[in-house]
Amino acid sequence: NAGYGIAGTVVDTSEDDWNALMAVNVNGVYLGCKHAIPVMEKQGGGVIVNTASTVAKVGITNRAAYVASKGAVGALTRAMALDHVGSNIRINAVGTGTIESPYFDEIFAKAADPVALRKGLEARQAMNRLGKPVEIARAILFLASDDASFCTGTILFADGGWTAR
Repeated sequence: NAGYGIAGTVVDTSEDDWNALMAVNVNGVYLGCKHAIPVMEKQGGGVIVNTASTVAKVGITNRAAYVASKGAVGALTRAMALDHVGSNIRINAVGTGTIESPYFDEIFAKAADPVALRKGLEARQAMNRLGKPVEIARAILFLASDDASFCTGTILFADGGWTAR
């Protein structure tokens, strides 16, 4: 569930930057699942919850590689869910909005106008605030629990209403 983002359009993004971001954001999910699924098959089933993003559903400007990577995580999650449903393995993802985190603390610290940047990010969510890590943890726990036993191939958007707009 590691991931990061870089600024840039497709034209602005170097191949090295593109490949490095895909290696973390997409290949990390692929490799984690590739090695977890056989273990789950041997034990009779299991649950995987990947971390996608709101941008798996909606685009944002100047983040082409990040948007593509999280779209890939969503598509890969759905494909794996169908491939392994017969092995009693449920595979879902959480599509997060912008979450309070050390990653964004660093971005705010480097910004020319951190207050304006934060307000702009908050405004993307209909709830006009950033999410809290515990809110994402609860969404993941739900998808991993028996309460979500009829969910596979689902992307649960925990995004403060961003995708509802």
